[in-house]
Amino acid sequence: MTPWYESQRFLRKLRRFSAGEDAAAEHAEHLELFRRFSAYSLITEELFCDNLALVRERLRDLDGAVVECGTWKGGMAAAMMQLGGPDRSYHFYDSFSDGLPQATPTDGEDAMTWQAATDDPLYFDNLRTKAEDFRALVAEAGFPSVHVHEGWFADTVPQYDGEPIAVLRLDGDWYDSTMVCLENLYPHVRADGIIILDDYDAWDGCSRAVHDYLSATKSTARIRRFGGTGVALLHKVDA
Repeated sequence: MTPWYESQRFLRKLRRFSAGEDAAAEHAEHLELFRRFSAYSLITEELFCDNLALVRERLRDLDGAVVECGTWKGGMAAAMMQLGGPDRSYHFYDSFSDGLPQATPTDGEDAMTWQAATDDPLYFDNLRTKAEDFRALVAEAGFPSVHVHEGWFADTVPQYDGEPIAVLRLDGDWYDSTMVCLENLYPHVRADGIIILDDYDAWDGCSRAVHDYLSATKSTARIRRFGGTGVALLHKVDA
């Protein structure tokens, strides 16, 4: 099948999924997962639920691992595990106690201004958190194949040796963080899999990294939108 055909098929499936008979019941489940894990996440209810609906749609069709780069306290990680079930492998990457790396001019003025405003209530201690708390949260599910990789992405992500990836969720904020994940994990994403781009609209560095990577690799992946919040994602139509 051609990339065009795969892309159009994917879009049709997203539309049918959003309006399917089970959509209301599944949305109620997503809302319950948000209530359960919202203390461990920084995103809104609507965005959280749209992320879960998108993850559910892909996992319905595809085998493979679920990988998240940039987990913070683990709200989205724990919720995705509930959708994926115990028979998948999960890989979670974060620096945890080191928070975010230093933003650079490539990440944009807004990013550097946010990181410099250490007394702002939205600073959240540069997104530092405790790895042991994250491990305790994801361990509650009792799943057999959950891997937590602590450290800078540049040190941990290139070591990925897991199975092909069905869903890759990138929440690393900055250019370098996003780029190292794309360079090292995109090749592991199976055809028809997705890469959720949490910061595509938030930070210049993330969007620049996505465009630079697609251009450098001559990828035919499409940047798509999903749900009422317009979740940004790449649909991998190239092998």
